[in-house]
Amino acid sequence: MSSPGRPRERGTAVKFRKPPRSCPEAVTYRSAPAAVAAGRRVITLLDGKGRDIGHVDYQVCHACGAGHVNTITVAGPWQGMGLGREALHRATDPWSAYAWSTSRQSADGRKFFAAMADETGVDFVPGAAGCPHITAAAQLL
Repeated sequence: MSSPGRPRERGTAVKFRKPPRSCPEAVTYRSAPAAVAAGRRVITLLDGKGRDIGHVDYQVCHACGAGHVNTITVAGPWQGMGLGREALHRATDPWSAYAWSTSRQSADGRKFFAAMADETGVDFVPGAAGCPHITAAAQLL
């Protein structure tokens, strides 16, 4: 595994993302950093009128090289446009060499994370809690 902020080791496949075809340009992504180490971070998706249309809630532990996706949600009318995909990229790309896990996944969630794993080369292990720091930080909230 690479160190944080460093490229992957030679021989490790790196997949480059393509911009989504139908992602509306009027959507903006607002990030809220963690208040504590390994604490929750949120990327909120806003439509052109500033209304909340989705979010990705995640945690990153630099000490353990781990990340955890708590939830990812996109409002029904906005689904299928690549918005969740883009939000997840924004959350995970800076730490793509980390070990990522997710909360339990719905049937749609399993399909989404399987597609994202194929695209990014990052495994999103379902139902795992993340490292002890992530678990402890989640209990503080």
